Formats: sequence, C-alpha cells, structure tokens
Amino acid sequence: MNGMPRVTASLTRSSIATAICAIALGAFSIPASSAEKTMRSPQGDVRILTAPVGSQQSTVSRPFATTEQRAAVKPLAWTESAADVATPIAKNAKVSPPGASGGGQAPGFGEYMARQNFPEAWKAVDEAATKEAAGAVGVPDVTPQDGPHYPFWRFLGNYYTSQWTVPPWNKIGKLYFNVPGGGSSYCTASVASGNSVILTAAHCVYTRGAGWNYNFVFVPADRYGAAPYGSYGWQAGTILTDWINIGGRRHDVAAIRLTGERSTGIPIVNYVGWLGRSWDWGYEQWTYSHGYASNFSTQYTNVCAGWTFYAPSEGTDVLVQGCDMTYGSSGGPWLREFTHNSHAGNYVNSVVSGPHIGAFGTYYVGARFSSANLVPICNAIGC
Repeated sequence: MNGMPRVTASLTRSSIATAICAIALGAFSIPASSAEKTMRSPQGDVRILTAPVGSQQSTVSRPFATTEQRAAVKPLAWTESAADVATPIAKNAKVSPPGASGGGQAPGFGEYMARQNFPEAWKAVDEAATKEAAGAVGVPDVTPQDGPHYPFWRFLGNYYTSQWTVPPWNKIGKLYFNVPGGGSSYCTASVASGNSVILTAAHCVYTRGAGWNYNFVFVPADRYGAAPYGSYGWQAGTILTDWINIGGRRHDVAAIRLTGERSTGIPIVNYVGWLGRSWDWGYEQWTYSHGYASNFSTQYTNVCAGWTFYAPSEGTDVLVQGCDMTYGSSGGPWLREFTHNSHAGNYVNSVVSGPHIGAFGTYYVGARFSSANLVPICNAIGC
C-alpha cells in the first residue's frame, strides 16, 4: 500500500525482532527519508522535510527542555570556505523589483498570557528589571569599529530588560538542534511570518555531506536560559536543493514552520507577533544584524549596525557587513528599517551565513534575500 513492501508470514523471529528494534531506535534518530520531498518552482527547487507525526508532542523525550540542557549546548561552528565558486553579477542581469511583507503584532493580551503560562521565566524578567533600576548593570559598548570598507557599531541586544521582551528582540531567539551523528548545537533564528515560520541559515538545518539536522527547538527571547515565551518544536523545514548539491553563501537560507508551544499548544505569533521580510533590495542597505555570538556571550544577543555591500569575491546575491561576531550568530536576522519597540519596519533582509573570505572576525556575509532564494523557500513552506 502506497509503495510500502508487503509483510508476509515468511518473516523469521529474528527479522521481526530486528524490525522492532529499528522502529524503537528511529524515534531518536534523524527523521526518515520518506518524510522528505522536492518541490519544483520557476524560481528554484526546494527540499522539504516534514517532522514525524506526533514526534513533537511526545512526553517521553523532549530535547532541550530544561534551562540546564539548553545552557550546555555549544554554538555551531563556521567554515571559512563559501563552498562553491562565487558567481559575479551578470552585466545584463534581470533586476527584480524590491518586495516586502510587513511584520505583525501579537494580540494585546499576549504578554499577560505569557506571564500566566511561564511564571518562572517572567520572575527572572522582573528580577533583572529590578537590578537594572538599581544601577546594577553595565553600560553597552557602542564604540565604532573601523573596517577597510565601512565602519560598524556593535552593541548589546536583549541583555537589557528594556529590550528583552519588546520587538524586535522578542521575535529573535535560539534554534537548538541535533546534528547527524547525535551531537547538539545552536544557531540564531527569528519569527518572520504570521504562519509561525522562522528564518535561519541553511547550514543550521542541513549539514552538507551528512544530511538533515533534527530535533529542532526554537526559544524566542532566550536569555540566560530563561524562556519568557516558552519553546517550540518543528513541523517542517525547507532549504534550496542548491544548498545540498553545491552549497554557496547565496543559498544559505532556510525556513522552519513551528508547532504550537510545547506545553500550551499556542502559536508563537500569539505571544510575540512576527518580523517583516524583504527581498530583491539593493546591495547597499543600512542593516542591524543580530546573533547569539559565543565570542561575546552565548546568553544574550549582540547587534552590529552598518552598511552592507557587494564583494566580487563572494559573488551575486551575497551581502557583506562589518561585524566581529562569530560562532552562534549563524542564522541571525539582518534587519532593514530597524525600529526599537515597534512592530513596524524590522524587515529581515538576510541571515548570517559565515565569515567574509579572508576576514574572519571582522566581516561576515549572508545571502541577499531574493526571488532566487527566499521566495521559493517561503512559497514551499507557506510564509
């Protein structure tokens, strides 16, 4: 039935035992390939992986469920190489008109509901606010960092309670997962769709040469292990087939559709809303990029503000920005029209991919969101 092999009475006792063992082990391994499919589109082919039915609702084993478990997870390391040969911008390349989809606000009772559902986390929020009011926290470093192309400014993100639970920071969080072979790691991701879809880097979702990562858990506004809006499993993930086949920074984009919160079942957008998205904008944009960079702290985000630009060594549909964040910032959103404490503006225009060639720790790159990467991914998963 549906292409599955017929089971006959000729099965031996040994083969039955082996099959039962395989089923049991399968609950703790990479999702079966039968859940994977390819969707073809004029803009480009994408690969979709659907989570095993019921796997995110299981009460037997919930990965990354506790503060201690999350605190022990190390950031995903970068590779220096862009993986494929940079493709220069063609002289007569077709220019697509810029596109954008606005962000959205959670219902007015979203924070009240979060306080009721996650009281211990909100106790940590209130305690941090009390310490700040008493002057027990430091002053953010906003010293400009000079670079050979453009300067950039780095400052603390959701370290302060005034930024912890307000937009855009409450829509940015840590994405935890297991990698092929069983290890665990984390990246940065952001809610960027009213359909509870997060955007991150493809290398956070699929390890080239090894396969899909798995057991994805997203924690928005993660700070020192506290999760004021809970944690979310995954329903499906999608990447470009070009990421699997040839790699490349311009293909390093992924989307994951989330389940409802793992204890309440409530969609993430009902707690925090979502960021906007933009694509096919020019290479030079004033951008605020965010990430849980381990070279500064794994416990809160940092932000780099500066101009993005095109580099011939990186090629088409790749943005470069000055920033000294490294591991852990992978998948972090680059926001156009950055607006503090507002659901307007804050368009995700790229995500952190890795170091700019020859400039590790001073510049990094991300795929320029375009009709060739973000659009087919969003069409496939339903942004």
